Amino acid sequence: MNKQSKNSHHIVVVGAGILGASIAFHLILRGAQVTIVDAAEPGKGTTRISFAWLNAFGKNPFHYHDINRRSMEMWERFVRRIGAVDAVTWGGELKGARTEAGARELAERVEKVQEWGYPSRLVDAYEVKELEPNLNVEQMAAIAYTDIEGHVDTQQVVQSCMKALGAQGAEICIHTPVTGFQFSGGNSAMVEAVQIGDITIPCDGVVLAGGPDMSALATMAQIKLPVYHTFGATILTEPIAPLFQTIAIYHPSVDSQPVVNFRQFRDGTVMVQGGSTDNVEVGDRGKSDEEVAQILADAATHLPALKDVRIKAIQRGRRPIPQDGHPILGFSESVANLYLATTHSGITLAPIIGELAAIEIVDRTAVDLFTPYRPARFQ
Repeated sequence: MNKQSKNSHHIVVVGAGILGASIAFHLILRGAQVTIVDAAEPGKGTTRISFAWLNAFGKNPFHYHDINRRSMEMWERFVRRIGAVDAVTWGGELKGARTEAGARELAERVEKVQEWGYPSRLVDAYEVKELEPNLNVEQMAAIAYTDIEGHVDTQQVVQSCMKALGAQGAEICIHTPVTGFQFSGGNSAMVEAVQIGDITIPCDGVVLAGGPDMSALATMAQIKLPVYHTFGATILTEPIAPLFQTIAIYHPSVDSQPVVNFRQFRDGTVMVQGGSTDNVEVGDRGKSDEEVAQILADAATHLPALKDVRIKAIQRGRRPIPQDGHPILGFSESVANLYLATTHSGITLAPIIGELAAIEIVDRTAVDLFTPYRPARFQ
């Protein structure tokens, strides 16, 4: 990469989570001058609490499944470019259903994604034993295995992006919340500068990728953004011996209580996420210490190795969810040089959104793949 040209367009990216970091990095690749601004530390908002599962299994309709699948396949190139090749763990995802109704639903979903060319399949207890000899799945009515899925160490990715941005001359402003925008007059409003406290940053364009702060940032920019928030919590344990021999993600009992999800980092740390089947947002439990203790107790019923394991950290926060559940990507209808980027599947989609948003911003080309996700659909 060449250091950014002083004669190139200057773009301010607001938000240094994984989405903003990816967009900023890809803007640098396309020759833009970049300033990235965050009210806190990079990657410490929604990115920090994400379960960070790379998948397209449950994504509907096809166009949303397809963009997630494409982005999964871009992750290897992305982490190689930023020098974080160890940040992604592959091995696939194992998902179980205990009830007959859940088994039918799981089988139907497997059949659908197979029609879409996604390599998921139903497996029996014997095959699971070959994959994971220590898992007891005898009570499962159905089990699905999707071998191309994995998970991400999001903090490593964000920090690697920040390092790459700094090396290329980007300005990184942390602990600096945006306090306002300055606009040009005329029939077509344009952002001319971003205000952070007493500092004014002149710019040629702005990207809003502020995660849970998107609604407030949009309001500040005189835009109404149809985004709501849900609570999210993940639990990190002290490092333990490897839980899995092959798989990367384990989702037992997705159709019955308790719902607990597992992944393990390379250093042995286990991330546990707990939810409930009557809530569309998995990860809704964990607001209190009592709920955390119950999640870990539930986890030990599936993986006895987690019994009495010590907690290293509990990560809680808000997650931005677009009103229709799909990404909001593209230039604002009312502010011509203000680009919006928010989505619930930010980890899976980070590489593709970063690369294609940079094309749209620098080259002013509308990428067809983003057509279903334009802000104008809410008007």
